[in-house]
Amino acid sequence: MPRHIPALLACILFVAAGTVHGQTLDRAPLAVTKTASAASGRIRGVVRDEAGKFISGANVIAMGTTMALAKSDDRGRFTLPLPPGEYVLRATRQGYISQYREPVRVQTSVQLERNITLIRLDESTAQRTMLAAMGGSDLRVQPLLPAPPDAKRDDHPHSEAAWRLRHLTRTILRDGRVGAVTAETVEAADFRRSSTFIEALFGSSARAAASFFGSTDFEGQVNLVTTSLVGEATDWRPDNWSRGIAYVAVGGPVGAAGDWRVRGAMTPGDLSSWVLLGEYEARAERRHQFIVGMSYGAQGDMSFAAQRRSAVSETRSVGTIYGLDRYRVTDAVEIEYGLRMDRYDYVAAQDLLSPRLGTRVRVLPRTSITGSAWQRVIGPGANEFLPPGTSGPWLPPERTFSTLLPDSPFRTEKVRQFAVGLTQDVGVATSVSFERFRQDSENQIATLFGLDPGSDLGHYYVATAGGVQIDGWQVGLAGRLLSNVHGGVSYIVSDAAWSPGADARAVRWLVPSASRTTERLHDVSMSLDASFPSSATSLSFAARLSSGYSRARSESREPTFGGRFDIEVRQALPYQPIRGGQLEAVFAVRNLFMDSSTLGSIYDELLTLAPPTRIMGGVQIRF
Repeated sequence: MPRHIPALLACILFVAAGTVHGQTLDRAPLAVTKTASAASGRIRGVVRDEAGKFISGANVIAMGTTMALAKSDDRGRFTLPLPPGEYVLRATRQGYISQYREPVRVQTSVQLERNITLIRLDESTAQRTMLAAMGGSDLRVQPLLPAPPDAKRDDHPHSEAAWRLRHLTRTILRDGRVGAVTAETVEAADFRRSSTFIEALFGSSARAAASFFGSTDFEGQVNLVTTSLVGEATDWRPDNWSRGIAYVAVGGPVGAAGDWRVRGAMTPGDLSSWVLLGEYEARAERRHQFIVGMSYGAQGDMSFAAQRRSAVSETRSVGTIYGLDRYRVTDAVEIEYGLRMDRYDYVAAQDLLSPRLGTRVRVLPRTSITGSAWQRVIGPGANEFLPPGTSGPWLPPERTFSTLLPDSPFRTEKVRQFAVGLTQDVGVATSVSFERFRQDSENQIATLFGLDPGSDLGHYYVATAGGVQIDGWQVGLAGRLLSNVHGGVSYIVSDAAWSPGADARAVRWLVPSASRTTERLHDVSMSLDASFPSSATSLSFAARLSSGYSRARSESREPTFGGRFDIEVRQALPYQPIRGGQLEAVFAVRNLFMDSSTLGSIYDELLTLAPPTRIMGGVQIRF
């Protein structure tokens, strides 16, 4: 990573944070504009498989006026900055069959959106491909550039782009000869290109871009948002909205090997805080698809000092180093292994290690057996400092925390899980999975809001509820519901046996329903992602329903059935602050406290008492 990138990121964060400090939703942040040196167009989109899962590392190629290549990221997204003209858009990926070829017209300062679907290569798709090649299927396969029947041999353009279009390697969908179709055949026919051609594509892409952001090999986003926390004792008046946050993310390719990313956010005020993350990820087509990175978060606190029952350090920080490798041994066998090390400056135990190991073995064309074993060491307040597993904005620490008992030290939670499962693809758009697991948690953390006036919003208490052993099973269903709607649902049944912890007596007295012995849990988790191209709107929704949520102190001693949610809406706006960029309005509401996509204990969310609702609104500038 160039040395000037961190300094540039810090400057952008500092200026943006000062701009949004103190703003509210009814006073939207001022957009920062930049005039490009010349006009260009852009093609953005997402690459998915037939089941609706994102495909990373897919090659999206535009050939026409010039030639350009882009690779999809871990969310399947790609961006192609192009000068105006006519192009043919293609997409390929090792291990997939590509039927996608589309002529497009790129216009000045206009962004096109494309959703691309590739078909995973297996025995059934190979048979359909052979039928298509013989003309015996209803698949409509057309040549890339069909010529008129009476066209002469020399009746064609003689440009470099036209020559390369005519001399593309024939794919299995364009070859009319019938023969054995294998993964190696498709890979050799459609996905392998000479290094000279790839170099030409990269070189042409760089020369083609006309604006600053188009010609520079990185992309990113700037978020200027305002957040607020609404608890049981507060209302929804706008004057309670107080925190402005600046969030910046940039990334780019490192040759053909991988991509780097940097994310950072900061907020000023009495509770000033900032976070920074840098990581590198190898391309998905490589045998070793690894990711390495490090993050750091810090919080300086000047508020709530008079309302706390225990002394809290003015500053706290958390640092993390991690690495994860997904090794593709063969097309049927994958091994995943990784290690992360966390350091909390307010916890006595340091250098906390969290290893993980997993495997996937395909035993039938559409059936796989999975196994995993992992350990995760979590410090109190980790949710404030560590980056979420999702790709949304990473907000700096919003709250402070202290131990429930003034003289009690902070203790880390250690979670271990062993699981074995079975995954079955059903049809072309749905997969069903079953998993049997055992989870052990030492020093299970309880997170308690609303115990006193100072812990309703900006402060909470942590306590050690005890140790718990969980045996359970999970069944899940995921896939594409509609052409632009993807989602999933999982159901977990588990039996838990508890042993008392260091703070068990205090927890039992203050929050009786957070003190457990033995119980059976029923959990339902669901997620939904939808896009509506006609209105340029996207929606993300997640929810968890469970029979084990804790109640307030004045209520019953027994846990209760309840639910929590996270919803986010993005609306593209008809204004370009940067040529080739995109401006979106963002609004989100959530009362889920933990990030459900990260490894952790089942009880982390269930033992969170009365978490406040977080509301976020603002604008996002993509470039």
